[in-house]
Amino acid sequence: MALSGYKEFATGEVLTASDVNAYLMQAVMVFADSTARDSGIPSAKREEGMFVFLKSDNSLQFYDGSNFVNFIGEGDITGITITTSSTSGLSGGAAATSGAFSSTLVISPNQATSATVAGSDIVLIGDADDSNNLKKTTAQDIANLAPAGVTLGLVLALS
Repeated sequence: MALSGYKEFATGEVLTASDVNAYLMQAVMVFADSTARDSGIPSAKREEGMFVFLKSDNSLQFYDGSNFVNFIGEGDITGITITTSSTSGLSGGAAATSGAFSSTLVISPNQATSATVAGSDIVLIGDADDSNNLKKTTAQDIANLAPAGVTLGLVLALS
């Protein structure tokens, strides 16, 4: 009999063997190991979506219709790789497989596309007076630095 999902039983309703098998058997069954699981749940009685917990390796598994498979692993990240596309303007990614991860990404302006500058566009600045900390401002803030009546042209020389 297939597992049937959820059922709300009414007061005084007769609890049949069919109800027990279809509804109440939906629990996380606990077994010492996979051998005990396999002997405890005959293959003909296994239903897709059935969950079990194995004490031997503290694993939560579910039956996928063919096999019992692990539901979730430990969740540890074992490695990170940063990749950049040739058109992103970024380079310098690195891979790390353990410990703290750090990488420096280098901006390659020659790979960037052109744009029309709007006053609200953000410009990044390496502040030389503040330990080269990265800061931001808007194009309008830069334009406001010019004295009244002066036309300001913005030229950025990046290498």
